[in-house]
Amino acid sequence: MKKGLISYFWRLLISLLLLLFLLRFVNQNEVNQLLSNLIWPYLIVYFGLALLDRLIMAYKWKILLEAKEIPCSFGKLIVVYFKGTFLGNLLPTSLGGDAIRAYELSKNTRDGEEVITSIIMERYLGFLSSALMALMAIPLLILFVPAFPRTIMVLLTLFLAGGLFFLFWLFRGKPHSSKISNLLGRLPWAEKIGKISTSFVLYRNHPRALGRFFIWSFGEQLLPIGATYLLSLSLGLPIPFHYLIPIIPITQFFARIPVSLSGLGIQEGLFVWTFTQIGISASSAFTLGLASNLGNILSSLPGAYFYFRGKSIPHEQ
Repeated sequence: MKKGLISYFWRLLISLLLLLFLLRFVNQNEVNQLLSNLIWPYLIVYFGLALLDRLIMAYKWKILLEAKEIPCSFGKLIVVYFKGTFLGNLLPTSLGGDAIRAYELSKNTRDGEEVITSIIMERYLGFLSSALMALMAIPLLILFVPAFPRTIMVLLTLFLAGGLFFLFWLFRGKPHSSKISNLLGRLPWAEKIGKISTSFVLYRNHPRALGRFFIWSFGEQLLPIGATYLLSLSLGLPIPFHYLIPIIPITQFFARIPVSLSGLGIQEGLFVWTFTQIGISASSAFTLGLASNLGNILSSLPGAYFYFRGKSIPHEQ
Protein backbone atom coordinates (compact mmCIF):
# COMPACT_ATOMS: atom_id res chain seq x y z
CA MET A 1 0.00 0.00 0.00
CA LYS A 2 2.85 2.38 0.86
CA LYS A 3 4.53 1.76 -2.49
CA GLY A 4 1.20 2.34 -4.22
CA LEU A 5 0.79 5.69 -2.47
CA ILE A 6 4.32 6.74 -3.38
CA SER A 7 3.75 5.79 -7.02
CA TYR A 8 0.41 7.62 -7.07
CA PHE A 9 1.83 10.86 -5.70
CA TRP A 10 4.85 10.73 -8.00
CA ARG A 11 2.58 10.36 -11.03
CA LEU A 12 0.32 13.11 -9.68
CA LEU A 13 3.35 15.37 -9.27
CA ILE A 14 4.49 14.67 -12.84
CA SER A 15 1.01 15.46 -14.16
CA LEU A 16 0.82 18.74 -12.22
CA LEU A 17 4.29 19.83 -13.33
CA LEU A 18 3.49 19.08 -16.97
CA LEU A 19 0.20 20.98 -16.76
CA LEU A 20 1.88 23.97 -15.10
CA PHE A 21 4.52 24.00 -17.82
CA LEU A 22 1.90 23.85 -20.59
CA LEU A 23 -0.13 26.67 -19.02
CA ARG A 24 2.69 29.02 -20.00
CA PHE A 25 1.53 28.66 -23.63
CA VAL A 26 -2.18 29.00 -22.91
CA ASN A 27 -4.24 32.15 -23.32
CA GLN A 28 -6.90 32.13 -20.61
CA ASN A 29 -9.25 34.37 -22.57
CA GLU A 30 -9.19 32.00 -25.53
CA VAL A 31 -9.93 29.04 -23.26
CA ASN A 32 -12.84 30.89 -21.65
CA GLN A 33 -14.20 31.72 -25.09
CA LEU A 34 -14.11 28.07 -26.15
CA LEU A 35 -15.83 26.87 -22.98
CA SER A 36 -18.50 29.57 -23.07
CA ASN A 37 -19.67 28.53 -26.54
CA LEU A 38 -20.08 24.79 -26.04
CA ILE A 39 -22.30 23.07 -28.61
CA TRP A 40 -24.18 20.61 -26.40
CA PRO A 41 -25.60 18.18 -29.02
CA TYR A 42 -22.06 17.25 -30.09
CA LEU A 43 -21.05 16.89 -26.45
CA ILE A 44 -23.94 14.54 -25.73
CA VAL A 45 -23.03 12.31 -28.68
CA TYR A 46 -19.41 12.40 -27.49
CA PHE A 47 -20.39 10.98 -24.11
CA GLY A 48 -22.51 8.36 -25.85
CA LEU A 49 -19.46 7.24 -27.80
CA ALA A 50 -17.37 7.22 -24.62
CA LEU A 51 -19.93 4.96 -22.94
CA LEU A 52 -19.92 2.66 -25.96
CA ASP A 53 -16.16 2.38 -25.58
CA ARG A 54 -16.64 1.12 -21.99
CA LEU A 55 -19.12 -1.49 -23.19
CA ILE A 56 -16.66 -2.74 -25.80
CA MET A 57 -13.94 -2.96 -23.14
CA ALA A 58 -16.23 -5.13 -21.00
CA TYR A 59 -17.04 -7.33 -24.01
CA LYS A 60 -13.35 -7.81 -24.81
CA TRP A 61 -12.71 -8.87 -21.23
CA LYS A 62 -15.56 -11.37 -21.51
CA ILE A 63 -13.77 -12.99 -24.47
CA LEU A 64 -10.71 -13.66 -22.32
CA LEU A 65 -12.77 -14.88 -19.37
CA GLU A 66 -14.78 -17.26 -21.54
CA ALA A 67 -11.53 -18.75 -22.85
CA LYS A 68 -10.74 -19.67 -19.23
CA GLU A 69 -14.32 -20.92 -18.69
CA ILE A 70 -15.03 -18.32 -16.01
CA PRO A 71 -18.83 -17.81 -15.99
CA CYS A 72 -19.92 -14.19 -15.84
CA SER A 73 -22.63 -12.44 -17.84
CA PHE A 74 -21.93 -9.43 -19.99
CA GLY A 75 -24.19 -7.24 -17.82
CA LYS A 76 -22.26 -8.10 -14.68
CA LEU A 77 -18.94 -7.42 -16.39
CA ILE A 78 -20.26 -3.98 -17.37
CA VAL A 79 -20.98 -3.27 -13.70
CA VAL A 80 -17.51 -4.45 -12.68
CA TYR A 81 -15.80 -2.44 -15.42
CA PHE A 82 -17.60 0.78 -14.57
CA LYS A 83 -16.96 0.35 -10.84
CA GLY A 84 -13.29 -0.37 -11.50
CA THR A 85 -12.90 2.66 -13.74
CA PHE A 86 -14.69 4.97 -11.31
CA LEU A 87 -12.81 3.82 -8.21
CA GLY A 88 -9.56 3.62 -10.14
CA ASN A 89 -9.84 7.35 -10.82
CA LEU A 90 -10.17 8.02 -7.09
CA LEU A 91 -7.91 5.58 -5.28
CA PRO A 92 -4.22 6.40 -4.73
CA THR A 93 -2.81 3.15 -6.08
CA SER A 94 -0.57 2.23 -8.97
CA LEU A 95 -2.93 -0.63 -9.92
CA GLY A 96 -6.13 1.43 -9.90
CA GLY A 97 -9.12 0.04 -11.74
CA ASP A 98 -7.42 -3.25 -12.61
CA ALA A 99 -7.06 -4.15 -8.93
CA ILE A 100 -10.69 -3.23 -8.30
CA ARG A 101 -11.86 -5.38 -11.21
CA ALA A 102 -9.77 -8.33 -10.06
CA TYR A 103 -11.14 -8.04 -6.54
CA GLU A 104 -14.77 -7.57 -7.59
CA LEU A 105 -14.80 -10.61 -9.83
CA SER A 106 -12.44 -12.85 -7.85
CA LYS A 107 -14.34 -12.55 -4.58
CA ASN A 108 -17.30 -14.40 -6.10
CA THR A 109 -15.39 -17.09 -7.97
CA ARG A 110 -12.89 -19.80 -7.17
CA ASP A 111 -10.69 -18.70 -10.07
CA GLY A 112 -8.84 -15.69 -8.66
CA GLU A 113 -5.60 -16.41 -10.52
CA GLU A 114 -7.48 -16.88 -13.79
CA VAL A 115 -9.26 -13.54 -13.37
CA ILE A 116 -5.95 -11.77 -12.68
CA THR A 117 -4.41 -13.48 -15.71
CA SER A 118 -7.25 -12.29 -17.94
CA ILE A 119 -6.60 -8.68 -16.86
CA ILE A 120 -2.85 -9.02 -17.47
CA MET A 121 -3.50 -10.45 -20.94
CA GLU A 122 -6.05 -7.71 -21.60
CA ARG A 123 -3.49 -5.02 -20.82
CA TYR A 124 -0.67 -6.75 -22.68
CA LEU A 125 -2.56 -7.32 -25.93
CA GLY A 126 -4.19 -3.90 -25.64
CA PHE A 127 -0.80 -2.25 -25.45
CA LEU A 128 0.47 -4.22 -28.45
CA SER A 129 -2.58 -3.31 -30.55
CA SER A 130 -2.16 0.33 -29.52
CA ALA A 131 1.49 0.24 -30.59
CA LEU A 132 0.53 -1.29 -33.94
CA MET A 133 -2.13 1.36 -34.55
CA ALA A 134 0.30 4.15 -33.63
CA LEU A 135 2.99 2.67 -35.87
CA MET A 136 0.60 2.53 -38.81
CA ALA A 137 -0.45 6.14 -38.18
CA ILE A 138 3.05 7.64 -38.14
CA PRO A 139 3.65 7.68 -41.95
CA LEU A 140 0.38 9.56 -42.44
CA LEU A 141 1.23 11.98 -39.63
CA ILE A 142 4.60 12.73 -41.24
CA LEU A 143 2.70 13.98 -44.30
CA PHE A 144 0.94 16.57 -42.11
CA VAL A 145 3.79 17.19 -39.66
CA PRO A 146 7.14 16.82 -41.46
CA ALA A 147 8.97 17.71 -38.22
CA PHE A 148 7.67 14.57 -36.49
CA PRO A 149 10.76 12.72 -35.13
CA ARG A 150 11.47 9.54 -37.11
CA THR A 151 13.12 7.97 -34.07
CA ILE A 152 9.68 7.44 -32.54
CA MET A 153 8.81 5.14 -35.46
CA VAL A 154 11.97 3.14 -34.78
CA LEU A 155 11.22 2.92 -31.04
CA LEU A 156 7.62 1.83 -31.67
CA THR A 157 8.81 -0.82 -34.13
CA LEU A 158 11.28 -2.17 -31.58
CA PHE A 159 8.65 -2.12 -28.85
CA LEU A 160 6.09 -3.97 -30.95
CA ALA A 161 8.63 -6.51 -32.20
CA GLY A 162 9.91 -7.08 -28.66
CA GLY A 163 6.40 -7.50 -27.28
CA LEU A 164 5.40 -10.01 -29.97
CA PHE A 165 8.68 -11.91 -29.63
CA PHE A 166 8.21 -12.22 -25.87
CA LEU A 167 4.65 -13.47 -26.33
CA PHE A 168 5.68 -16.07 -28.92
CA TRP A 169 8.64 -17.18 -26.79
CA LEU A 170 6.45 -17.52 -23.74
CA PHE A 171 3.76 -19.47 -25.57
CA ARG A 172 6.26 -21.88 -27.12
CA GLY A 173 7.81 -22.71 -23.75
CA LYS A 174 6.54 -25.12 -21.16
CA PRO A 175 4.22 -23.74 -18.44
CA HIS A 176 6.45 -25.25 -15.75
CA SER A 177 9.80 -24.45 -17.35
CA SER A 178 12.60 -24.95 -14.82
CA LYS A 179 14.16 -21.58 -15.63
CA ILE A 180 10.87 -19.75 -15.08
CA SER A 181 10.12 -21.75 -11.94
CA ASN A 182 13.55 -21.01 -10.46
CA LEU A 183 13.14 -17.31 -11.17
CA LEU A 184 9.63 -17.12 -9.71
CA GLY A 185 10.65 -19.14 -6.67
CA ARG A 186 12.82 -16.28 -5.48
CA LEU A 187 9.99 -13.74 -5.54
CA PRO A 188 7.48 -12.91 -2.77
CA TRP A 189 4.18 -14.81 -3.09
CA ALA A 190 6.03 -17.27 -5.34
CA GLU A 191 3.25 -19.86 -5.36
CA LYS A 192 0.53 -17.41 -6.43
CA ILE A 193 2.79 -15.78 -9.02
CA GLY A 194 3.64 -19.22 -10.36
CA LYS A 195 -0.05 -20.06 -10.79
CA ILE A 196 -0.70 -16.76 -12.56
CA SER A 197 2.27 -17.22 -14.91
CA THR A 198 1.17 -20.76 -15.74
CA SER A 199 -2.38 -19.54 -16.40
CA PHE A 200 -1.01 -16.80 -18.64
CA VAL A 201 1.03 -19.24 -20.71
CA LEU A 202 -1.95 -21.56 -21.09
CA TYR A 203 -3.73 -18.85 -23.08
CA ARG A 204 -1.77 -20.36 -25.97
CA ASN A 205 -4.46 -23.03 -26.05
CA HIS A 206 -6.99 -20.35 -27.04
CA PRO A 207 -5.59 -18.68 -30.19
CA ARG A 208 -9.05 -17.87 -31.57
CA ALA A 209 -10.02 -16.01 -28.39
CA LEU A 210 -6.75 -14.06 -28.43
CA GLY A 211 -7.23 -13.26 -32.11
CA ARG A 212 -10.79 -12.05 -31.53
CA PHE A 213 -9.63 -9.93 -28.60
CA PHE A 214 -6.81 -8.38 -30.62
CA ILE A 215 -9.12 -7.51 -33.53
CA TRP A 216 -11.66 -5.93 -31.17
CA SER A 217 -8.85 -4.00 -29.42
CA PHE A 218 -7.53 -2.75 -32.73
CA GLY A 219 -10.97 -1.67 -33.90
CA GLU A 220 -11.84 -0.10 -30.57
CA GLN A 221 -9.02 2.40 -31.02
CA LEU A 222 -10.99 4.01 -33.83
CA LEU A 223 -13.57 5.22 -31.29
CA PRO A 224 -11.27 7.84 -29.65
CA ILE A 225 -10.74 9.36 -33.10
CA GLY A 226 -14.48 9.89 -33.53
CA ALA A 227 -14.88 10.95 -29.90
CA THR A 228 -12.12 13.57 -30.19
CA TYR A 229 -13.69 14.88 -33.39
CA LEU A 230 -17.06 15.28 -31.65
CA LEU A 231 -15.36 16.96 -28.70
CA SER A 232 -13.60 19.40 -31.05
CA LEU A 233 -16.94 20.18 -32.72
CA SER A 234 -18.53 20.80 -29.31
CA LEU A 235 -15.75 23.34 -28.62
CA GLY A 236 -16.17 24.93 -32.04
CA LEU A 237 -12.67 23.98 -33.15
CA PRO A 238 -12.15 23.69 -36.93
CA ILE A 239 -10.02 20.54 -36.90
CA PRO A 240 -10.39 18.44 -40.09
CA PHE A 241 -11.22 14.81 -39.32
CA HIS A 242 -8.36 13.42 -41.43
CA TYR A 243 -5.83 15.15 -39.16
CA LEU A 244 -7.15 13.22 -36.19
CA ILE A 245 -6.71 9.83 -37.86
CA PRO A 246 -2.91 9.77 -37.34
CA ILE A 247 -2.68 12.09 -34.32
CA ILE A 248 -5.07 10.37 -31.89
CA PRO A 249 -3.63 6.80 -32.06
CA ILE A 250 -0.12 8.14 -31.35
CA THR A 251 -1.19 10.35 -28.46
CA GLN A 252 -3.34 7.52 -27.07
CA PHE A 253 -0.38 5.15 -27.05
CA PHE A 254 1.99 7.48 -25.24
CA ALA A 255 -0.71 8.62 -22.81
CA ARG A 256 -1.11 4.96 -21.74
CA ILE A 257 2.48 4.76 -20.52
CA PRO A 258 2.08 4.89 -16.69
CA VAL A 259 4.41 7.78 -15.89
CA SER A 260 1.66 10.29 -15.12
CA LEU A 261 -1.83 10.11 -13.62
CA SER A 262 -4.11 8.63 -16.30
CA GLY A 263 -2.02 10.33 -18.99
CA LEU A 264 -2.84 13.77 -17.53
CA GLY A 265 -0.25 16.24 -18.75
CA ILE A 266 1.22 13.90 -21.35
CA GLN A 267 -1.85 13.92 -23.59
CA GLU A 268 -2.20 17.69 -23.31
CA GLY A 269 1.49 18.14 -24.16
CA LEU A 270 1.25 15.89 -27.20
CA PHE A 271 -1.88 17.70 -28.33
CA VAL A 272 -0.16 21.08 -28.03
CA TRP A 273 2.90 19.93 -29.99
CA THR A 274 1.09 18.10 -32.79
CA PHE A 275 -1.90 20.40 -33.30
CA THR A 276 0.18 23.57 -33.34
CA GLN A 277 2.09 22.01 -36.26
CA ILE A 278 -1.12 22.05 -38.32
CA GLY A 279 -2.20 25.57 -37.40
CA ILE A 280 -4.29 25.02 -34.25
CA SER A 281 -3.43 27.37 -31.38
CA ALA A 282 -1.73 26.03 -28.26
CA SER A 283 -4.68 27.21 -26.15
CA SER A 284 -7.18 25.31 -28.30
CA ALA A 285 -5.03 22.17 -28.37
CA PHE A 286 -4.52 22.26 -24.60
CA THR A 287 -8.25 22.75 -23.99
CA LEU A 288 -9.10 19.83 -26.27
CA GLY A 289 -6.59 17.56 -24.55
CA LEU A 290 -7.75 18.50 -21.05
CA ALA A 291 -11.42 18.19 -22.03
CA SER A 292 -10.69 14.71 -23.38
CA ASN A 293 -9.12 13.65 -20.08
CA LEU A 294 -12.00 15.12 -18.08
CA GLY A 295 -14.46 13.42 -20.42
CA ASN A 296 -12.87 10.05 -19.68
CA ILE A 297 -13.32 10.67 -15.97
CA LEU A 298 -16.93 11.81 -16.33
CA SER A 299 -17.80 8.83 -18.53
CA SER A 300 -16.93 6.57 -15.58
CA LEU A 301 -19.66 8.11 -13.40
CA PRO A 302 -22.08 5.20 -13.95
CA GLY A 303 -19.58 3.33 -11.78
CA ALA A 304 -20.44 5.70 -8.94
CA TYR A 305 -24.09 4.68 -9.26
CA PHE A 306 -23.21 0.98 -9.12
CA TYR A 307 -20.84 1.54 -6.21
CA PHE A 308 -23.13 3.60 -3.99
CA ARG A 309 -26.11 1.44 -4.86
CA GLY A 310 -24.04 -1.45 -3.53
CA LYS A 311 -24.76 -3.65 -6.51
CA SER A 312 -22.87 -6.88 -6.01
CA ILE A 313 -22.06 -9.69 -8.37
CA PRO A 314 -23.60 -12.93 -7.22
CA HIS A 315 -21.72 -16.13 -7.68
CA GLU A 316 -22.53 -17.95 -10.88
CA GLN A 317 -22.42 -21.70 -11.04
